[in-house]
Amino acid sequence: MPDIELTLISPALIEALKRLMECEGFETIEDAAEFVFSAAVREGAKRVTGKARVLYAVEGKKPCA
Repeated sequence: MPDIELTLISPALIEALKRLMECEGFETIEDAAEFVFSAAVREGAKRVTGKARVLYAVEGKKPCA
């Protein structure tokens, strides 16, 4: 699923991701890492905006100044 490679990762984080993988039923440790990253991004966006909003890329013809 994800096109990421986990490098320079602590043994404690690997163990936590393995536990999450078993509990949530992810196929790979990378899937578990993507889940954690996505949750962190959602929570960060909620703290910044004050609401649970989805962030979309803005596409336009002229760049912001």
